[in-house]
Amino acid sequence: MDYHNLYLFVKVIERGSYISAAQELDMPTSTLSRRIQQLEEQLGYQLLYRSARKLSLTEAGALFYRRCQPLYDELVEATEGLEGELTSPKGSLKVTAPISLANELLNPWFFEFMEQYPGIDLDLLLVNRNIDLKEEGIDIAFRIGEIKIPDWIARDMFTSNFSLCASPKIITELGHPESLDDLNNFPLIVSRRSPEWRFHDPQGEVHQFRGKPRLTFDELRGAMEAAEAGIGIANLPDYVVGEALTMGRLVTVLPHYRPFEREVKMVYPHRQYLPAKVRLFISFIMEKVEAERAAFSA
Repeated sequence: MDYHNLYLFVKVIERGSYISAAQELDMPTSTLSRRIQQLEEQLGYQLLYRSARKLSLTEAGALFYRRCQPLYDELVEATEGLEGELTSPKGSLKVTAPISLANELLNPWFFEFMEQYPGIDLDLLLVNRNIDLKEEGIDIAFRIGEIKIPDWIARDMFTSNFSLCASPKIITELGHPESLDDLNNFPLIVSRRSPEWRFHDPQGEVHQFRGKPRLTFDELRGAMEAAEAGIGIANLPDYVVGEALTMGRLVTVLPHYRPFEREVKMVYPHRQYLPAKVRLFISFIMEKVEAERAAFSA
């Protein structure tokens, strides 16, 4: 097999057309088209649908591209040289994170990283659902809770503590709940992804509660604003509601029950040779995490 044809195939997909790829490669479009056809003949599969209007991948082509593209990325990184990587790193990083985690904590770190490394572009995909990291071409993911992704490394960042909280207004109107069962008499603000609340009591025993929500949400800041407005009781991470609790806009409910905490992790592919831009990003984020830990323990 002529492995140079693999490189040409990747370039055609990256550029979106034979004409654009041929211009970048400085070769005739007819030659490029013929080389891709040779690749298809060698593989025994059609890789591209061809029409006058657009170029699109067949199912075999999409699978083949997903396998080839990361290998070529690693090859390009390896040939740039260590000194060049460290002195002038460049390229694009695709990063995904939950919306509220990014807005409340990570975004300033992302922006500072971009200032420190102007040659590296960030493609941020902020979503609250667990997307397919390989399918989306993700380089770095931030996840909350248990991580089970084969061939990916999960680095612990910090433990996210939660608070069961409500506005002083709703407590004045309805009183303080005295037990978890009492929560059934209160309007509740509940995450669509985590409808069940889990708690430790003072003796360390685990309790579970699942009530009927007054408001179901996907985004944490909106849930906090709803809680402040007196819509209901919410169980939210302290990195979202910490300031509201300190300033008295929210108060803790059932303080003798401690909500389960969740681990925040940074996730990236398990590779023997990580691209320099990925290594730099990981080191930068972990330095920020360590600085936060030191400031918290001081």
